Amino acid sequence: MKCLIVEDDQMARASIELMCQKIDDLEVVGSFDNGLDALKMIKSVDVDVLLLDIQMPDFSGLDLIKSLEKKPQIILTTGHAEYAVEAFEHRVTDFLTKPVELPRLLKALDHARQNLASANGSEEMSELFIKVDGRYVRLDLEDVLYVESLGDYVTFRTSKEKYIVHSTLKNIDDKIKNSKFLKVHRSYIVNLSKVVDIEETNMVIADKVIPVSRAHKPILMNKIKTI
Repeated sequence: MKCLIVEDDQMARASIELMCQKIDDLEVVGSFDNGLDALKMIKSVDVDVLLLDIQMPDFSGLDLIKSLEKKPQIILTTGHAEYAVEAFEHRVTDFLTKPVELPRLLKALDHARQNLASANGSEEMSELFIKVDGRYVRLDLEDVLYVESLGDYVTFRTSKEKYIVHSTLKNIDDKIKNSKFLKVHRSYIVNLSKVVDIEETNMVIADKVIPVSRAHKPILMNKIKTI
């Protein structure tokens, strides 16, 4: 998803930028301290998600929303909760109070993904054809335990088979459109439905201990259901 950040407070903007950099499928295409510059960019670049401060001098976040002909997914940020009612009158995706924290931002971005998927009429991928030894093999994603990077190759591991494919993990991550699959480390994509155990820095799938990076841990914990 292409994301644009609009926040007049420098420290708050830097904090949001840092959090966004930790999210694999989010590309920050611009970051501005005022709504007018953001409006110019939105007219020339396709933006999926707008992270927008409400209170800004001269041209507020609400002024920017009213000026948009085609609205992206809008996540508003503010230190004043009393703006929530007016914000939702503009059908924004979510409303975050400052200081913005990563778990709450992740939930808001999940809402944006779901809305974008519904608007595009997209369905989750259930299978993938992979090239193995010169032939294409159909792989049911439900059978995949995890995908492991091996340099210029990746291994698809199921409970019964192991398939080695000439590709990068980034390429596989871009192609698998299924919410059950999540990159948890620079070398691993996992099927969340196959996770048996999660500890501080690793998880267990079948008999495999898989590392979980510090950057990916909050995203993982936001994805799974806990009590």
